[in-house]
Amino acid sequence: MLLLVFYSIPNFWDTGYSFAQAEQNSDSAADFSLDYVMEIWDNTKGLPQNAVFALEKDNHGYLWIATEEGLVRFDGTYPKVFDQDNYPEMIEQTYYTFFKTPGGLWATADRSVALLEKNIQKVIDCTSITENTWIRAITQIENGDLLIGTEEGKIHRWANETFTPLDFWNPELGLEIQSFFHWSPSQLMVGTTRGLYLLDLDAEEVKLLSSDTFPVIKIFGSSSVVYVYSPDAGIFQLMENMEMKSIISFNEINDINPSSLVSDSENRIWAGSIEKGIILIENGKVNRFSYPELENYTIRKIIKEDENLYLGTLGKGLALVKPAKVTQPKFKALDKKNIKPIFQAADSSVWIGTRSDGIFWIEDGKIRNLNESNGLIQNGITTIGAKDEKIYAGTTVGISIIDRNSGKIISEFTKEDGLKHNYITAIYKDSKDWVWILTRRGGIHYIDENEVFHQIDLPENFAFTNFVTIKELRNKEILIGSMNQGIFRFKDGEFIGNRTLPLTPGEDVVYAIYEDKVGDLWFATHGGLILLKDGRFKVLRKANGLKTKSVYSITHDGINGVWISNNFGVQYFSDSELEKFKETRDEDFFIGTTLYNESLGMPNSEANGLIFPPVTKDFSGKIWVPTVEGVGVIDPAVTSEQAKSPSNFIWDELQLGNQKAAIDSQIEIPPGVRMFQVSFSLIDFENPSQYSLFYRIDDGSESWLPIKDQRLLFFNGLMPGTYDLEVKILRFGQEETIHSLPIQVKANFIETPFFWMIIGFSLLLLVYFIFRYYFNSKMKRELEAKVERRTLQLSQTNEKLKEAVREIEDQNLRLQEITWDQSHLVRAPLTKAMGINQLLIKYSKYSKVAKSKEELEIELLETLKQLDEIVKETHSKSENLKK
Repeated sequence: MLLLVFYSIPNFWDTGYSFAQAEQNSDSAADFSLDYVMEIWDNTKGLPQNAVFALEKDNHGYLWIATEEGLVRFDGTYPKVFDQDNYPEMIEQTYYTFFKTPGGLWATADRSVALLEKNIQKVIDCTSITENTWIRAITQIENGDLLIGTEEGKIHRWANETFTPLDFWNPELGLEIQSFFHWSPSQLMVGTTRGLYLLDLDAEEVKLLSSDTFPVIKIFGSSSVVYVYSPDAGIFQLMENMEMKSIISFNEINDINPSSLVSDSENRIWAGSIEKGIILIENGKVNRFSYPELENYTIRKIIKEDENLYLGTLGKGLALVKPAKVTQPKFKALDKKNIKPIFQAADSSVWIGTRSDGIFWIEDGKIRNLNESNGLIQNGITTIGAKDEKIYAGTTVGISIIDRNSGKIISEFTKEDGLKHNYITAIYKDSKDWVWILTRRGGIHYIDENEVFHQIDLPENFAFTNFVTIKELRNKEILIGSMNQGIFRFKDGEFIGNRTLPLTPGEDVVYAIYEDKVGDLWFATHGGLILLKDGRFKVLRKANGLKTKSVYSITHDGINGVWISNNFGVQYFSDSELEKFKETRDEDFFIGTTLYNESLGMPNSEANGLIFPPVTKDFSGKIWVPTVEGVGVIDPAVTSEQAKSPSNFIWDELQLGNQKAAIDSQIEIPPGVRMFQVSFSLIDFENPSQYSLFYRIDDGSESWLPIKDQRLLFFNGLMPGTYDLEVKILRFGQEETIHSLPIQVKANFIETPFFWMIIGFSLLLLVYFIFRYYFNSKMKRELEAKVERRTLQLSQTNEKLKEAVREIEDQNLRLQEITWDQSHLVRAPLTKAMGINQLLIKYSKYSKVAKSKEELEIELLETLKQLDEIVKETHSKSENLKK
C-alpha cells in the first residue's frame, strides 16, 4: 500500500544541522516552511517486491527501481513492472546496479545487462563472459562501447555486438572488480579488492594509484569532487593530483552500507546505515537521522534531488520524502487534536477550537490553552467570533467571552441571557459592527454597535429551524444558511425572504456561503456545490468532479481560485474552471480540480464541518483547515508559484493484444485490429494531484472526456482513417497544454477505397444484370405467353385441320362410294337403257325380238326410273358432302 507519514522535522537540507531526530518544542514559533511528508511504495502498491537494490532516473525523468522480482519504472503515481512474464526479452529478473548515460540507464544483472530509457531498449546476453563469475560493474566509454567488470577481475569490451577482453588490463594480482568511475572522457577509475587503478583508454595504460592492500569498494561523486570508500579505512576524496585525502574514518561510519553511498549537488555524502537510519557527512562531520516508519529497515539506495529524498530500502520498498504542500503549525499541543473552528483576531492572534480540548490561541510564537479548568463554559467549541477586544467562543451550552489581551474568560452568554437556544452554531461580526449569533431552534440574534441585544422574530414555520452559517453580501444584506430550510435573507436586521435549494431533505444543509466577484452566490452543502446565478440554481456534484458529496467550506484565495474542504481533504478550483461550469449546459461537465490530502501534508484528509467559520484565511493569505487530527495550512501563493514549472508528459506504449510497442511520434494500427490501448505518463514526484486530465480523439468534437485515475486509454471500433488523440492537461485548474498523438488506423483490403470501388462497380454490374435478367425474364414471359397463345391457336387450327381432314377423308369415302355407285349402279341401268334405246331405234331391223316394242319401251322407262332413283340417291349423298 501507499503509506503516507507526515513529519514535522528540522530542515535537513540546511547546512550544519545535526541530523539527529529532534523533539518539537510545543512553544516554538509557528514556522510552516519545514514540514515534510513520506510516501512509501511497497508490494501492496505496485512494487513486485520490497527489497530495492538500485535507484536511478533515466533521461525522460522516470525513476527506475531494481528489485528481486523485476524492474520498476515509476512516474510518481503509477509503478510499472518489467519482468520476464510481461517482457520476455528480459534474460534475468533481478538487477543490481544502474549506470546512467545519455542513451539511458544500463542495468546489470548477474549474467546480462539491459538498456533502460522509458522502456527496455536492449538486452545483452553476457553468459559468454560470466561462465564462472558474475557482473560487478559497468560503464560506457566515449565511443559508445561498454566496459563490463566481473567478480573474477576481468574487464570486457562490448563493441559491434561482440565481447572482447580489454587486452591492456592485466593486473598481476588476483582481484575482484568493484566499481567504475570516469575521471575524464578517456580515463577510468577502477575500484578493486586490491587497490584503486587508473585506466588510460587512449594510451592503453594501467596505473595503480594506491597500495594493493587498499580495497576500494565504491567510487562515487561528481565531475568536481570524487570520493573513494574503503572498508576499514573510511571515505577519501580523490584530489586532482590523484592523491587521496581522508574525509572520515571508518570507525565513525562502521555501520555504513557501501552500496548506498552517494553525493548530492553540494558534494555532501549520503548513505544508509545497516543499523538504523541515514548518515550524512558534511565538512568532515557525521550526522545521523532516522524516520520512525523506516526504523527497522536498512536503506540501500539514496537519491538526493532538489528537496526530495528517494530511499530504496530492504523490506519496505521505496520511500519518498518531500516537502509538504500543506503545512502544520509547529505546536505539539495541536498534534492529533480534533480541530473545530479557527479564527484570526484583529491583532493577528489565531484562535483554534477543538472538539474536547477547549480553545487554543497562538500569539507571538507561543500557544496557550483555555478549557473548563480555566472557566471555559465547555471544552467543545462550535464557533469563534470577535468584536473589539472580546473573543466569543460558542459551544453547545452557550458562549464564553474571552478578553483578547489577557486571555481570561470575562463572562458567559446563554439562553438565560436571551438566546433562543444554548447550542451556538455561528458568531459573526458584520460591517455595521453588529455581532450575529445563530443557534439551533430558530435562534437568530445580533448585538448592535451599542451593545444592545436583539432577537429576530421569524415566521412561525421557521420557529424551529437550525441555522448553520452566515455571510454579509456586498449589498449589505445578511444571508444565513440552515438545515433543510434553505437560505434566509435579512436587511437592517429584518427578515426579507427565504429560498429553498434544489436538494433533497437529507442534502439540504448549507455549510458555507461565498459571493464571487460578479455577485453570483455559491453554497457549500451536503448535496454538493450550489450556484445561484441570475435567479437559477445549478448543482456541481460528485459526478462533475467533487471528491465527496458534502462540501464544508468555500474560500477564494485572492489570486485565481477557490478552495473547498470536504471529507477527502481540500479541493482547489480555478476561476476559469468555475466560469466554465457557470456557462456550460452539459450535464456531464467534469471540472478540473486539484486535491490536497494527507499525501501533501494534511494531518488528516477529513476536514470538519458544521462549524463556523469552517476554514479561515489569515491576513497573509494562508488558508487554515480544521481536520479531525490537526490543522492543515495551505499557502496559495506558493502553489501559484510552483505551477510555473512545466509538466513532464510522455506517450508511453501502444498495446495490441499481448504485444507492446514504445510510442515515438505517431502510431499505426495494423489492418483488421480495432481494439488497442495507449498508455502515457505524467511524471511528477512532488504533487501529482495538481493535474486534471481530459482527452478526445475527434478533432470535430468540442467535448473532452475526463481521465480520472488511469493512465491508460482504451479504444475499440475505430474505423480506418487518421485521428488525433489529444490529452489536455490542467494544472491547478488552469489549462497548461494539449499533447497530440497522430493515429493511423490501417484498413484491410476489404476496407480500402479500391475495394469499395470494386464493390460499387460490382453493384452496378449486379444492378445491370438484375435489370437485364428482369427485362429478359419479362420478354421471355411475354414471348412464352405469345408462343403459348400461338401454340394454342395452332393446336386449335390443327384440330380443325384434323377435323377437316377427317371430313375430307369422309367425303372422299362418300365420293368413292358415289363414284362406285356411278361406275356400278348407274352403268348397268344406263347401259340397259342405251341398249333398249338402240333396239327401239333399230327395232324394225331385228326380226327376232322376244319382246314387243311397247314392252321394250316400258322396260326402258322402268330402267330410266331405276336410273333416276340412283341419280337421286347420288345427289342426296353429294348434298351430305356439303354438310
